[in-house]
Amino acid sequence: MDYAEIVFPVPLAHSFTYEVSPATPLKRGFLVEVPFGRRRAIGVVAEIHQNKPERPTRKVETPLHSEAVVPEFFWEWLGWVSRYYLTPIGEVLASALPSKFFKLRSAKQRPPSIRSSPFAKHWLTEKEIQLNQDQKGILSSLVEQVDKNRFFPSLLFGVTGSGKTEIYLKLLQQVVLKGRSAIFLVPEIGLTPQIVGRFRQVFGEKLALTHSGLTENQRLHEWKRCRDGSARVIVGTRSALFSPFADCGLIVIDEEHDSSYKQEEGFRYHARDLALMRGKIQNSVVLMGSATPSLESFYNARSGKYHLYTLRERAGDAVMPKIRLVDMAAFKRQTKSVLSLCDELHQAIAETLKRKEQVLILINRRGFANSFFCLACEKAFLCPNCSVNLTCHRASKSLLCHYCGYEMGIPQSCPSCASREVTLLGLGTETVEEEIKTWFPKARVARLDRDSAQKKGYLLQTLERLKEGKIDILVGTQMIAKGHDIPGVTLVGVLGIDVGLGLPDFRSAERSYQLLTQVSGRAGRGSAPGRVIVQTFAPNHYSIQCACRGDFEGFFEQELSFRRETGYPPVTRLIQFRFSGTNEKRLADFMRRLGSYLEASMKVHSGPLAGGPAALGPAKAPIEKIRGRFRWQILLKGATINEVQKGASLLASSVERSLPAGVKWAVDVDPLGML
Repeated sequence: MDYAEIVFPVPLAHSFTYEVSPATPLKRGFLVEVPFGRRRAIGVVAEIHQNKPERPTRKVETPLHSEAVVPEFFWEWLGWVSRYYLTPIGEVLASALPSKFFKLRSAKQRPPSIRSSPFAKHWLTEKEIQLNQDQKGILSSLVEQVDKNRFFPSLLFGVTGSGKTEIYLKLLQQVVLKGRSAIFLVPEIGLTPQIVGRFRQVFGEKLALTHSGLTENQRLHEWKRCRDGSARVIVGTRSALFSPFADCGLIVIDEEHDSSYKQEEGFRYHARDLALMRGKIQNSVVLMGSATPSLESFYNARSGKYHLYTLRERAGDAVMPKIRLVDMAAFKRQTKSVLSLCDELHQAIAETLKRKEQVLILINRRGFANSFFCLACEKAFLCPNCSVNLTCHRASKSLLCHYCGYEMGIPQSCPSCASREVTLLGLGTETVEEEIKTWFPKARVARLDRDSAQKKGYLLQTLERLKEGKIDILVGTQMIAKGHDIPGVTLVGVLGIDVGLGLPDFRSAERSYQLLTQVSGRAGRGSAPGRVIVQTFAPNHYSIQCACRGDFEGFFEQELSFRRETGYPPVTRLIQFRFSGTNEKRLADFMRRLGSYLEASMKVHSGPLAGGPAALGPAKAPIEKIRGRFRWQILLKGATINEVQKGASLLASSVERSLPAGVKWAVDVDPLGML
């Protein structure tokens, strides 16, 4: 008698054993519908064996498909993913397969229909661009590695506008010509309509697309096209990595530094690291590209773990923009100005508009003001559910929490002391937009941030209008910094870039450098030269200085020195435990007990790593409360990931034994966010 181990898409660490009828054709990877408790559920066959279990078993009747929905090579990869991220295999499978697979069928259900193409909202784009000698050399080397049919991890470090996308495109074409398939990952599809349109022109019906905006039927349709071979290239966000190509020869991770590749809820994986392991298993070339590589990737490239390719000049006739720093502290002292824009940026905007060219203004904070403040009792208006200030939004005439969505009308007096001496502090995209419209009334001004992008179709329409020259000035958050290639943009103004430097996060300088470099790279991508004006209260900070010089290596060395001194990645490995609960005292008592366990079993460590796994905490999270839940965290450090995972397994076992009611917890391997 055969038995099947079946995994369900739930966060359970074990499979369930079912008896297999001799007449049932069942193999590993098949999808089956079986009784599960008091209901029926759909799971995946993980193993077939003859070991009779001690407990009574229920039967598998008929498989839902005549072939495996989980390819054989997936099992080794997904098994590694489950072990590495300390995540149950069922939860991994839930992310790896289209959710439609796990919906119970009924006799009345009709076959799924695909009402519209997933490509309906993406641009068709320009002429083919010829590669220069540097690009040709890199392409030739990568094609040679594809021919060798072996794992080849590589990093393409190229300045903004250096033609990385053209190398990707030519390389993908070569992979398809050689009869293999390829995966192309982008951080956010909605912000890269040019790339998708260009790829659609080249690959036609051989191109598949997947991202969170597709319907369940569309996602399933694209997945099946990859499995049956009608699609040979897939473009998508991190979920595209789970496409069932059995012959994957190339995985490209564009803008590999982008935090969007990290899944922050549920199964907390990083697509870049999953791609590297998949490439190793399938003997694929894995190409990561960025003008501002993550410290981890550049560290691996410098140490020889990855092959490093470099493009130091822009493609064609375009040159890097000139960047000018304005010390806003000195400007405010001298002028006593209350305006958001300094005189130099104001004048540069006027000159740019006079030449019929376009302007981008980055202020990485949405809303009209950071907070509403009472001058009498000196208190900011806090969200009742989160330990953050409410942000004023002039357009909706409300104070809004950007974490939980709490909203209230703008009060006339302080709710704490009833004083009417209330004022707005700080600035956001709405503030800057209003000021620009006041000073440049004839200019066509638009705003692009998470608030405005919620309107259906607004994001793509705004980018299209910018490309067509129908917007003179675009004000926005980091959304305007990502990958846009608009030749008419010759001026970029940057406001408030130093705000991120004050966050209690060891990656704050790295993020500031990346954002400043990326948004600066939007200027001067056409024939006209570009110009960038950076307003900052921290003009001497090394991240800002290096970004303005275009000196990534200099920034890398200084930041790496800081990471070595404090014991943070890439010189160490981290695992973060996050805890939350609605009862503040119960959570705090539990964390104290957990702290005692850590002191008895592990080193409690707050300085540079001294060897062996070490623990930081328990401590309250920098943002103590979100959505009504109080938050604590523990950070485990170690020289190697195996070392830290051993400590994490011990801690997880202790948590599972003693977790009080109402307390939730999660494990994050290689965390990106510390807040």
